[in-house]
Amino acid sequence: MIISTKAIVLRKIKYSDSSLIVDVFTELEGRKSFFIKGILGKTKTKLKNSHFQPLSQILIKYNKREKKKINFLIDCKVQNHCQNLYLDYRKSSIILFLNEILNMCILEEACNKELFSFLENSLNWLDNNDKISNFHMMFILNLLKYLGINPHLKSSNSKFLSLENGSFEDEKPNGLYAEGDSVKGIISLLGMKFDDCFLLKVSPVQKREILKTLLEYIEYHVQGFKHPKSLHILHQIFE
Repeated sequence: MIISTKAIVLRKIKYSDSSLIVDVFTELEGRKSFFIKGILGKTKTKLKNSHFQPLSQILIKYNKREKKKINFLIDCKVQNHCQNLYLDYRKSSIILFLNEILNMCILEEACNKELFSFLENSLNWLDNNDKISNFHMMFILNLLKYLGINPHLKSSNSKFLSLENGSFEDEKPNGLYAEGDSVKGIISLLGMKFDDCFLLKVSPVQKREILKTLLEYIEYHVQGFKHPKSLHILHQIFE
């Protein structure tokens, strides 16, 4: 069966001297892996390595092979030319950071059009806007909703975030929890739109704490999740 769908690049791994294995999140069929032979070789191929930058938005066509984990691409074209994402050092650092998170969180071969639409719209917003200092924190908060693990807010005055219960609490909960300015900052971001995210004024130290809490929350709820290697680069860029 031939499938044509939009996709977002999650990962590429070099295979031999000239080939790649590429993982993408497709609009129609969730996460898929493809073997791309000879793309890194000297001979020109129809598919280009530049199509598979982190979180690139592409249009792909492939022959779906039932019960096979790796498929072969027939065609690939760029869907949206988001050049600012890779030329602006602030945006490129955010892309690398979010790419690591998405690669560890999106694991299922299942259609999730709502999640795909969120990713598509978020990436386009980042490409077209410059007031982006809190974008990555808001992105993660919204991502939790589409992954089905977003914390429940009982009160805007809550002081604790229970990692185990997945909820903000007024009283100190049992088990693992976060408290302090990071919880206040997260609650302030809830319900904000990307256009307003820069309005939250937080110090570099507070931003570190908010990110630390969000990543610990994901780590508790997503099996195999590890803190992104690019986190330290992100801290340096926005301090």
